[in-house]
Amino acid sequence: MTTSLKNPRLDFETNALGSFNILDSIRNYSPDSCILYSSTNKVYGDLEWVKYEETPTRYISPEFPTGLPETIPLKFSSPYGCSKGCADQYMQDFHKMYGLKTVVFRHSSMYGGRQFATYDQGWIGWFCQQAIKIKKGELSELFTISGNGKQVRDLLYASDMVNLYLSASEKIDTIKGEVFNIGGGFDNSLSLLELFNILEHELGIKMVYRQLKPRESDQKIFIADIRKAKRLINWVPKVDKLIGIRKMLSWCIEDV
Repeated sequence: MTTSLKNPRLDFETNALGSFNILDSIRNYSPDSCILYSSTNKVYGDLEWVKYEETPTRYISPEFPTGLPETIPLKFSSPYGCSKGCADQYMQDFHKMYGLKTVVFRHSSMYGGRQFATYDQGWIGWFCQQAIKIKKGELSELFTISGNGKQVRDLLYASDMVNLYLSASEKIDTIKGEVFNIGGGFDNSLSLLELFNILEHELGIKMVYRQLKPRESDQKIFIADIRKAKRLINWVPKVDKLIGIRKMLSWCIEDV
């Protein structure tokens, strides 16, 4: 998302135009192909209309105890949200108009081994890297966080994501044209502060950081309501967040 603010044209050409080119090519040359599109929770905008409560470690939304469903209104925000939202809608429209076998997955946070996380992308991996550097005494200056650290996402481990896509491809004739909110679900949700508590316990360190202002258009909470995916695809995440973070740490230790 932050990259899209710096270079919105590249973002549009990659996400919107690039996705359209794929769709149009399939329409013309391979209309029986299955298209599983990785959309994003950013198509819902900043979600500031949601009523939040603040606890010592996270924001909560009593209105959505099982997470946010696919029926909440779209409200694109940021160039990234616009370009991904554009492609998201084209995927649905090419199913309606041309009968293409498209499915849209609006993802929350994904993580796992071989995710080469950066400051701008892959927050679980990034903060695992910072924690390991603290453990090794290799962090030259305090790392930063945007906001107060209470913003929440649900975590989906890479192997669960792969299983989702394989399962969806097998059921494409019954789910074509559908949209799914996808993440680890409420039980696998974490705030930054809660992640830091886990990293401190796992590594025996103290996560000391410098706080910046919140990012533009950041969501206080996005937890996917994954009940539709369970009902139509017979899919649920299997990797618990603590086990997943331990796996992530093990891989990062080898990479850092």
